[in-house]
Amino acid sequence: MADHSGGGATAIDRTLLYLDPWAGVSGDMLLGALLSTDQAGGKLEADLRRALAALNLDDSMVEIVRDVEWGVSCTRVRVRAAENAPLRHLADMEHIIEDSSLSAWVRSHSLAAVRRLAAVEAEVHGCPVEEIHFHEVGAVDTLVDVVGAFVLVEAFGVDKVMVGPIPVGGGTVEIAHGRMGVPAPATALLLKGYPIVGGPEMRELTTPTGALLVSQLGAVPGPLPPMEIEKVGHGAGSMKLDNGPNILRVLLGRSWEGRGASLAGEEGLDTVVELQTNLDDVSPEVIAYTCRLLRETGALDVWTVAAQMKKDRPGVIVHALVRPDAEPAAVELLLRQTGTLGVRRQPASRWLATRGTVTVEVAGREVRVKWGRWRDRLVSIAPEYEDAAGAATAAGLPLRVVMQLATEAAAARLEHGVSIS
Repeated sequence: MADHSGGGATAIDRTLLYLDPWAGVSGDMLLGALLSTDQAGGKLEADLRRALAALNLDDSMVEIVRDVEWGVSCTRVRVRAAENAPLRHLADMEHIIEDSSLSAWVRSHSLAAVRRLAAVEAEVHGCPVEEIHFHEVGAVDTLVDVVGAFVLVEAFGVDKVMVGPIPVGGGTVEIAHGRMGVPAPATALLLKGYPIVGGPEMRELTTPTGALLVSQLGAVPGPLPPMEIEKVGHGAGSMKLDNGPNILRVLLGRSWEGRGASLAGEEGLDTVVELQTNLDDVSPEVIAYTCRLLRETGALDVWTVAAQMKKDRPGVIVHALVRPDAEPAAVELLLRQTGTLGVRRQPASRWLATRGTVTVEVAGREVRVKWGRWRDRLVSIAPEYEDAAGAATAAGLPLRVVMQLATEAAAARLEHGVSIS
């Protein structure tokens, strides 16, 4: 997310908001969950009510209730709009936000959100954006949920938002244009690119406003990453579910991912996914080709392990280590190239040393040397084989001699603080 808190957080101290939507996502659930993290003092509720005043909305329209759902303490947010509230076009919503005294960050993100919602509704109904009325999600509800969420995210100084797999529910839902399947058309469009799952109940669990906020907050899909939890909140929806609490949980804290080399080249923890698939009917040529493609498309590491398969056939297990955002492409590649019917996955954390490359000269040839540091101590120096072999051939020297000379030259340069890449 963009820096909206003044100086922003450093790369090793990032504020992470994780959305855990085991019962789906709606605007009021997200707002309630964020408010629920403030168990003393009511500062967040005061922030929200100041935002309502900035929008010239009646403070009494919004009721914030501390409640218990299936034994879990939670917060509900209820918006009581007048029954004869006027329908609003996009321009009306824009004017309300633009004319407010909200911060520049909240105004810009709220405007982008209502414009996105209008564009999606226009796509669903096949009409110009200017003709869209905010009737299906409610104009006042939308303003409260959207603006309120951005106000609270700004108050927390959130640097990154993540979200788990999103249950959308099932069955049908009644909207202004009739009965349609779940997820509602607008919800489906807004959740493009996000992992979703049907159920676990036959009703609408994720609403258009909930989907809108997930996407407009820039939430990155993925499992719960390594983090230091500071606050936990539960926001309850209006429905009563049959099989569990209708609650969205949020976890707020410091991301350990920001301390890893994946973000800033620093030593620390990194989050990856290990993919595996068993093959006993694929030729060695296809396996080699698949491994090469995996490396070329960004896999961090690829390796194979010999295995004994069913009916005592010799086989191979292909392993690929990938970053979470590269997982879908790697899975598709494995399925398409090998014909396997399944790919196992295992999220993992790994410790990483700081690493880089320094170039030295041996026998008149440039040789790149990889290096690694852990807590300011040099722990690894490894000349690149191809460079060292080329220098050995050109100079008529044994490869081991060139490797030793390159290692010594690199160590000397690193010891004297020469700039590295």
